[in-house]
Amino acid sequence: MAKKKHAKKYVNVIEQQKQQEARYKNLFMDKLRNLCAQIESPTLFHQIPPTEKILIYMFRGAPLKVVVAKGAKIQKRLMDALVKIIKSHQLTMKLEVVKGSGEMMTYADYLLVGMSLEYHAKDSDVDYPGKERFAKFVEMREERENAYENGILNICALACWVFDDIGRKYLHTCKLETTVPSIDSGIQLPRNDAKVSRREVERVTGQDFRLHQKVTIGIHPLETRKISIGGETHSGIQVGMLFQVNYESRFHHFTLSLNDIHLKQRNPFSKSGLPIYIQQHALDRMRERLGIDIPAFYNVILMEAVMHGEIIRMAKNRMLITCYTNELKIGYFLAEATNSVILIRTFLLLTNGGTPEGDKLSRLTGLQTDDRKYLAIDTLQGLANSDIEQNETICNLFRAAGCGSILELCKKINNEPGMMWLLNTSQPKNIIADLISEYLKPNTDEEEYVEYVS
Repeated sequence: MAKKKHAKKYVNVIEQQKQQEARYKNLFMDKLRNLCAQIESPTLFHQIPPTEKILIYMFRGAPLKVVVAKGAKIQKRLMDALVKIIKSHQLTMKLEVVKGSGEMMTYADYLLVGMSLEYHAKDSDVDYPGKERFAKFVEMREERENAYENGILNICALACWVFDDIGRKYLHTCKLETTVPSIDSGIQLPRNDAKVSRREVERVTGQDFRLHQKVTIGIHPLETRKISIGGETHSGIQVGMLFQVNYESRFHHFTLSLNDIHLKQRNPFSKSGLPIYIQQHALDRMRERLGIDIPAFYNVILMEAVMHGEIIRMAKNRMLITCYTNELKIGYFLAEATNSVILIRTFLLLTNGGTPEGDKLSRLTGLQTDDRKYLAIDTLQGLANSDIEQNETICNLFRAAGCGSILELCKKINNEPGMMWLLNTSQPKNIIADLISEYLKPNTDEEEYVEYVS
């Protein structure tokens, strides 16, 4: 027996659109009612004439639009994440409604309702009993608008920065554009005392009077440069940062002042400093030795290191640039200066050989390169997963060598909720303190150790 075919249910698209518009309008009026209650009291909403409420609705702000710049090749997955961050911040960041009242509204509600109510209360020539009660809301208009625009740009810049990865050889840019609705001079808007036909209302309300804001996400390509050192050619990626200037992103290439660097050769650029580049190898070593798969984390370490400019000079134009995170020293960039640039060659964790602290740790503990690898203390993840902090003698040896900041960071990672995301919890606990004590026979007679513990 043949199955009976069910007739397709008829869907009235126009009716669906009307219902959706009605729900959206009701939502808007609820938000307007709530804003009026925040300004003064719930009765303030009822003071607004019905036709003025329609106008406030017509001049509402459209949802913030986030688009990819023309020609910018940004992965859809990445763009979706950027949009999600920007939209979520719109719902959490807030602006003051009335000065000193403590009442706040979200950025999203300000764009949707607040701006339109500001325009109505300040710029509309229609008067009615009770309109003056909006004065304390309007007096913050300019301050609120500036805070909102700066806040949106900061939200977008932050979202871009989170996904910036120097290894991809570009940074994300953002640009905010605002389109103010223009009113056709032939259009007569409905007023409280005007009798307007239904056709005229439909013709007027069919116009788009909404304020539109668009954020365009683009890319700023980082220059790559071939750099010759000691007869070998290396590829370096430009190191710098994007700043917001006049609602657009501007790139600043970091340089290092030569006041702290004594080159053997005479340098013609000594007055302005040398531009900084970094090898891909150095970025790879940061990921390997810190074990954190978040590009923004490395960007912060890199930017703070070159901006802080704490340098240890070495032979043959080499230098160590100190790296910090959470105000704790974690290691160094090994860099080399030429006549025209400074090239960051690699990243060394504080416990690695080649650092002052790592070399001192070898002298105090007997740890060599192979020992560090075997015990996994040549990486931050390995140290954080170890039981070193439970052995006071080993801790004192690390601190005497100058590696106490690494132990402090590991303690934060293991105990503070805001830091625990840095730890790879899938790795088993590394039991190494007894191994160091029993087999390596740490030298507790060294002057540095005795001076520290005493």
